[in-house]
Parts: sequence; C-alpha cells; structure tokens
Amino acid sequence: MRAAATIREQWEADGFVLMPRLFDAARTRELRAVCDDVLAAWLKESSVTFDAANSTNMAFLTEPRYFNERPAALRVLLDAITNEKILDALADILGGEPLFHNTQYFFNPATETRAGDWHRDQQFEAPDEETERARMHSCVGVHVHIALAPDDNLEVVPGTHRRWDTPEERRIRKGLDGRAKNSDAMPGARRLALAAGDAAVFSAWGIHRGRYDAPTTRRTFDIVYGDQPCAWNTPPPTCFLQPGLPDQLDERPRRFFRSFVEAYRDRWARGEGVSW
Repeated sequence: MRAAATIREQWEADGFVLMPRLFDAARTRELRAVCDDVLAAWLKESSVTFDAANSTNMAFLTEPRYFNERPAALRVLLDAITNEKILDALADILGGEPLFHNTQYFFNPATETRAGDWHRDQQFEAPDEETERARMHSCVGVHVHIALAPDDNLEVVPGTHRRWDTPEERRIRKGLDGRAKNSDAMPGARRLALAAGDAAVFSAWGIHRGRYDAPTTRRTFDIVYGDQPCAWNTPPPTCFLQPGLPDQLDERPRRFFRSFVEAYRDRWARGEGVSW
C-alpha cells in the first residue's frame, strides 16, 4: 500500500487511488463466494430474472434476509467493509473516520454487452445542474471498488472530483449536441485495471463510468463511504438495527457501524431509506 501522504496527494490530484493486493487470494475467494450467494438469492427473488441478470449491479448486500441461515457469511462482508487498510486510507483522504453508506456488487450482464454512461453520482435525481454543483461541495462520496475477479471495466476522468465539467465533458455527460452519453471520446479518460484482490478508491463526484461485457466474468464488490451524511440520499438500515449485532464486532468496527446508525436513525424513524 502507498504511504499515507502519497495517498492523500494522489487523491487530491486525481480523485482516485489504487490499492494493489488489498486482499490475498484466500480472502478474495471467501468474499466472492459470499457475494455470489447474495447475487444468486437476489436474482431468484427478482420478478423478471432475465432483466435482473442483464442489469449492471445489485445493492444492499447486507440485507439480513440473505443471512438468516448463515450469520458467519454476513461477518465476512462486515469485515471487508471495516478492513483496516481501507479505513486508514479513507481517514487520510477525508481527514477523519469515514462514514458508511452502502454496498453494491457489479457483475457482467448475461447477454447484453454495453458501455455505461459517463456520470457523477450526485447527478442522479438532481433537478438541475445548480443542485449537482451544490451537492458536489456539501459532502464527499467515495467508492472502494474491490475486484474479486480481474476487472478493467472502470473508467475515470482524473481531477474532475475537484472541478466542474469542461464544455466537451458536459456535452458527453449530458448527451448534448449529438454526443452520446457513453461516448468513447471522453477527453482524458483513464481505464483502471485491477487484478483479483486489488482495489480502486475513487471519487463518487468525479466523472466516471463502467463497461459491461457479457462474455467476460466481472465480480466487483463496491463499498460506498462518505465524510458525513448526504442530505439528499438516505441509505437503508439493512442489518444494522438487528439486536446484538454490535456485540459480535471488534471495537473499531463497532464504533464505525454505530456512527452509521446514529447518523441516520432519525431519518429511518421517519420512514426514509427503508429497504426494498
């Protein structure tokens, strides 16, 4: 892993940091087995399995229903989310202990190969660009992309986490003036290649996209963190309101997930962020 000062410097310059060999082969296999089991359960419960299998990812892997008969598997996910190397890197990037937000699992579609649209995460459900800009400066969102199989599907535009779009970036991201939102001509784009066990830490607010190649196996566990609660998005509680769960964890993970619960408890009480 890079020295902490280098992590901070690279993040400030580019908005992403690579963490090679974050997990060894045995731990990578263990985490993939758990995530694949959750994916299989999610596909089985989907109303239209074919459409679900051709989507790009699923979310909320820590939903308790996936672990009713295998609580040890949930601990594998929780251990990955609170991995010391990840939390230390994020603490350096963010200037303090990170706040958990959500989990996702990216997989190759069953039959429909496609390139994803370029985007900044804060654009989703934003009514206008003024709101997008305001969101960009109200909090920090960070993805930790952990490859459980070789993965070169993530593309980022370095430096866009700290500035707004250039005219050409905006035309592509918004699909203006005849540009395609998934254009291969995005200026300055960099494709990140990860071996199994590697991770890419990247800004949710920077311009990025995924590629989805049906014939090529993709299995990437994605954890989303932040520096504080986002005002416009409330993650569901998933398993974290279960009685006794904190008692099963070590001190730092216990504090980490307690901070998540306290950050969103009042919103959940109002019915926000309820799992689906």
